[in-house]
Amino acid sequence: MMTPTLLYLLKANAALLLFAAAYFGLLRRLTFFTLNRAYLVMALLFAAVYPALPVPALLPAAPSAPLVLAVVEAAAGPAAATAQPVAAIDWAAVALAVYAAGAAVLLVRLLGQLLSVRRLRRASRPATALGVPVRALAGEVSPFSFGPSIYLNPARHPAAELATVLRHEQAHVRQWHTLDVLLAQVALAAAWCNPAAWLLARALRDNLEYLADQAVLEAGLDRQTYQYSLLRLSRAPAGPALVSHFTFLTLKNRVAMMNTPLSSTGQLARYLVAGPLVLAVALGFSAARAQGGGPVVPAGVATATAAVLQPAGLEKNTAYYVDGHRTNMKAVSLEVYQNVATMKLLKGAQVRQVFGDAEPATQAIVIVTNRYRDRADVVALDQQVNAAGAQDTHFKMGPAVDPATHQLPDGIKAYIAQTYPNARITGWLITDKDLGKSPHIRYFASLDDGGQKRRLYFNGAEQPVTPVAKAAAEQILSSAVRNELVAPGAGAAPSPAQKPLAVAQQSQPPVYYVDGQLLNGNVNDINPKDIASVTVVKGDRARQLFNTSGGTGVIVITTKANENRADVAAFNAKLNFGNAPAEAAAAPEKPKPVAYLAPAALAYITKTYPGARLLGVAVAPAADGGAPRYQAEAVLGRRPVYLLFDAQGQFISDAHTSYVR
Repeated sequence: MMTPTLLYLLKANAALLLFAAAYFGLLRRLTFFTLNRAYLVMALLFAAVYPALPVPALLPAAPSAPLVLAVVEAAAGPAAATAQPVAAIDWAAVALAVYAAGAAVLLVRLLGQLLSVRRLRRASRPATALGVPVRALAGEVSPFSFGPSIYLNPARHPAAELATVLRHEQAHVRQWHTLDVLLAQVALAAAWCNPAAWLLARALRDNLEYLADQAVLEAGLDRQTYQYSLLRLSRAPAGPALVSHFTFLTLKNRVAMMNTPLSSTGQLARYLVAGPLVLAVALGFSAARAQGGGPVVPAGVATATAAVLQPAGLEKNTAYYVDGHRTNMKAVSLEVYQNVATMKLLKGAQVRQVFGDAEPATQAIVIVTNRYRDRADVVALDQQVNAAGAQDTHFKMGPAVDPATHQLPDGIKAYIAQTYPNARITGWLITDKDLGKSPHIRYFASLDDGGQKRRLYFNGAEQPVTPVAKAAAEQILSSAVRNELVAPGAGAAPSPAQKPLAVAQQSQPPVYYVDGQLLNGNVNDINPKDIASVTVVKGDRARQLFNTSGGTGVIVITTKANENRADVAAFNAKLNFGNAPAEAAAAPEKPKPVAYLAPAALAYITKTYPGARLLGVAVAPAADGGAPRYQAEAVLGRRPVYLLFDAQGQFISDAHTSYVR
């Protein structure tokens, strides 16, 4: 598995290879030494920085392959709980350890070279030579410079040669060549296994000598005399390896460059090719991974995981723990998702029981990976989580799959194309079977509809469904509207069509009572199928019965399991609505069919009316009371058309007036 660190090193070393190829292929023989210096320094700096740049922010967004994940439901039971992970060598960690060891060796070598220069400085004394401040050394030594200081033995050089040496070293000092040398040494340590790093470092130091030689010749010194002087000085003992010393093994190249005619201004076009070409290839490589590599983007995996867990009532105020550590799920690598051993959900008091009052989240997802499931602290935490009554999701992320072979069904694609014609599918998720509870979600699709983000859920029959948490909130609200109690004399209750708006506009949230007890948790945790009745008490009556300031009021929920319990019956009797006469009870509503179109209907519309835009779907009750039919409202240009289908999606008829009255 490619870790972020290995990916960074791969990109940085690839950039160095590109810069080295461009330099030695296009620029090395040019006499624009200052431009070559800028190019080489930029190559080392850019290679270090660019892998960390947010490349999609630098380049225009391009359509990318959507994130596709296979969601695998783990087998529940003792066998799954006792399965032991197979020990495997973490080759990524081994590679990083070897790489770090090589870098450490070179950094220690650099430290030793700096200490060697420091010892020479202590052994030297301040002096002047031909009016130039220097650090005088004893014995025979090759002249060199480091930082702002020139080191040499003035007594070893005739007056004419001493002037040449000083002019050469002054060029190194004046142009701060020491900084370039140190940068090259650090780059070598960071990319020691890359031949391009060694080549660029050598080229940078050669180019610094070319610059110093150019400064000497521009002062008027005879070129041939200067070259003979270099030849004589090359016999002197070499100075410290780190510093810009006067003699190099590349003396032949220096002499050749001094004899090379100056490059024409037309050769400057090579820089316009080399720089942009390397930048384009490097940024293009990163953009391809960042924008087109959907399955390997951890952030996308975290988004998909949240989308799957959301139907179970997962709130935004959720903490994530991976192998005992609180974690930001956006920073978790894909490898974690592919190696989940258990994923358990804690709610409300369970969170505080396990993690204490310091944990502010109302829910917690506790993930244990196969790699650390037997570690003592992870085992201890897992036992605490089980003791608190955590819900085992029996859920883990499978490996990323190939989008070309793992597609959404054609019926779902047709539904999206007709319902959201301007939307783009940015990702989807498919489970190997329906999720355990109603509405049995099997397909999830995320859309970008002109900048608006949409999430769509579909069951195994490819029908759009609503997640449980959202459906619960809507059903509780609608039930509360139908059973509202108002204070005497307050007038008739608003109509059901008006009440949801009125409730939604209140600034204070309502207070909930469940089976006679004040609810401290999340109302969305209640399964709508378990509710026997819901009643809203507002105004003076709410203040009288519950000592509340009013606001949105009080919502009283009675569950089917406890509606006949003595304390619940007494609580409801206190409010004068429990145990009401049978004739006063509202007749149960007959379940209404959900407006939808079968895949066959969507396929018919797509084929028969390719230019039509689907506006909506409505239920058209049969006149004889038989099975309901489904009306699709579409528009052709500016003319509406109404299409009628049965439950299986078979076409019945069409008209230019609605079938729904």
